[in-house]
Amino acid sequence: MTPELFKHIMRHQAATVVLVTTDRDDRAGLTATSFTSVSANPPIVLFCVARTASAWPALSVTDRIGIHLLGQDSQELARRFSTTGIDRFDHPAICYDDGLTSVAGAVAWLECRMVDRIPAGDHHIVLAAPVRGGHGGRDQSRPLLYHDRRYTSVTEPKEGTKP
Repeated sequence: MTPELFKHIMRHQAATVVLVTTDRDDRAGLTATSFTSVSANPPIVLFCVARTASAWPALSVTDRIGIHLLGQDSQELARRFSTTGIDRFDHPAICYDDGLTSVAGAVAWLECRMVDRIPAGDHHIVLAAPVRGGHGGRDQSRPLLYHDRRYTSVTEPKEGTKP
């Protein structure tokens, strides 16, 4: 399996887009598409981050993070947090709650304490335990997805079609 073939195959998987942020004092953040739940009891989630990510030094030492599931209207914010050489936090949707970054308009959010960081190839697997969170309710925006190297969203099936 070559890295090129592997990347091509993985482009067929749709993934939820999240922003991962550290606290205000050691501000760092990134866009991730490798977010998933691991355990319900106790609650544990994971995401993966490249060893070369500019946010990795802060993520490697922080004790708490925020994870923000972005809505379909947040493509610009997702791009911003995946761009290097800019102030990612200079955006009207970014604010602070108890020192932790918060994202206005997120579909859902989690405040987590770090559990473990596991080296895995050119990435680290980060395990985190949610300590509090919330969501926008059923009327909230649809989630932002990443598929085939572009942002997209969930669409309703056409009337009369079977799921």
